[in-house]
Amino acid sequence: MLTWESEIGSALVVAAVFLALVGVGELLRGTGSCSQEATRKFVHFTGGLVSLSFAYVFKSHVTVLGLGIVFILLMYTTKKLGMLQSVHGIKRKSSGDLLHPLAIYLTFTATNYFERPDFYVISIAVLSVSDALAALIGVSYGFKVYNVEEENKSIEGSFIFLLSTFLIVHLGLLLLTEVGRMECVLAALLIAVLVTCFEAISLGGADNIIIPFGTLFIIMKITTKPIPEIIMQLCSIGMIFLSTYLFGNFYGRLGDSGVIGVALAGYAAWSLVGPEWYIPVLICTILISLFDIFLEMPGSQDERLRVRPIFYMFIVSFGWILGANFNLSEERLFFIPYVVSFAAILSIRWRWYQREGNLISVSRRRLIPSWITGGNSLIRSMCLTPVFIGANLFLGLELDPVFSALSCLGGIMISDLIYWGIGSRYHGKWSRVGFLRMSMAAVLVASSLVFVAHLWYYR
Repeated sequence: MLTWESEIGSALVVAAVFLALVGVGELLRGTGSCSQEATRKFVHFTGGLVSLSFAYVFKSHVTVLGLGIVFILLMYTTKKLGMLQSVHGIKRKSSGDLLHPLAIYLTFTATNYFERPDFYVISIAVLSVSDALAALIGVSYGFKVYNVEEENKSIEGSFIFLLSTFLIVHLGLLLLTEVGRMECVLAALLIAVLVTCFEAISLGGADNIIIPFGTLFIIMKITTKPIPEIIMQLCSIGMIFLSTYLFGNFYGRLGDSGVIGVALAGYAAWSLVGPEWYIPVLICTILISLFDIFLEMPGSQDERLRVRPIFYMFIVSFGWILGANFNLSEERLFFIPYVVSFAAILSIRWRWYQREGNLISVSRRRLIPSWITGGNSLIRSMCLTPVFIGANLFLGLELDPVFSALSCLGGIMISDLIYWGIGSRYHGKWSRVGFLRMSMAAVLVASSLVFVAHLWYYR
């Protein structure tokens, strides 16, 4: 039974403990006993351990929301005033100190709704322990570095994150739930691999949201599966990562974070809907790897694709994956919009090649004739449509091939029209990220129109 006196009293105690931990962090920084990264992770780690108790101390999400708001205001104010350098004193740009309490509140609310406090403990423990250990080990002992846009991460830090996450999830499931022993081991391995990949490509403190929510989502999905299904999921991860690495590095087109991002997109399609939904991801990977016409747009310092362009390329596709996952009986309504989201973004990149080809260093021989590479929107659409549609029409989806092809063709052309109708006015004014966001918006509108057309046609 909820008693507000008890809730408020517990909240005051928790707030006092949090403030004491921040004070200890400031003391450690002031005495020079630890580096700023170490004091930051100390506050992150110890504060996270305290927040593990929320699932058993608080009954209402309103209490956690109140604590979160107070903490966010405290962090925002002290950051503006240049105070609490034990938390804010890092050179890289990060919003982790603000996202951390938000992640705790959202995770608490979700697990409270499903009445799974054990899942809350596991998810927040991964965020608090694994992330802190990875950062400290990476800074102190990380020698094999890989790039994630403007940030650098280490193989050593990622390995520690993987190992720590496996142990936390395994022991958490074994001790707090009724999941079988073998299922605990396999589920922990699957979650550790996926969440480590999430952490590896997260930027600007976004891992504070991605890690607990990713852990919670996968736990809720995978712990209900039988052992053969979990083994199949592990095998599919290995196959998808291997194929992405081989094709993505055929000409060195994908950077390290790009390989991880594309592989995660492929696994999401495979696991949430079905293997046939992975095919467009694979086709997109092959096309980007083989053909110069899909090079990164001008302004990038490196021809390799990393996580930011991959995110804007695939985020709309992920939306259609989620739509199909929640409506598996109507899967065919989502498939062509999903395909359009890939084909349309490639057409936009193709047009960038035509427009700014002289600014891009083309180091490999062209594999397709110049009259095709210089084609207009119709030619680009006619080339991309059969590539994406052809293979998938034989996979059991009850789709009208003519209507599917025409709607895909139309979706690509609409996306081109929207993107260049607006973007051409801001050429030279917008940043690279601005154009990436514009491409995402254009593809979203075009694929949504295709979805409406399919909804009308099949119903």
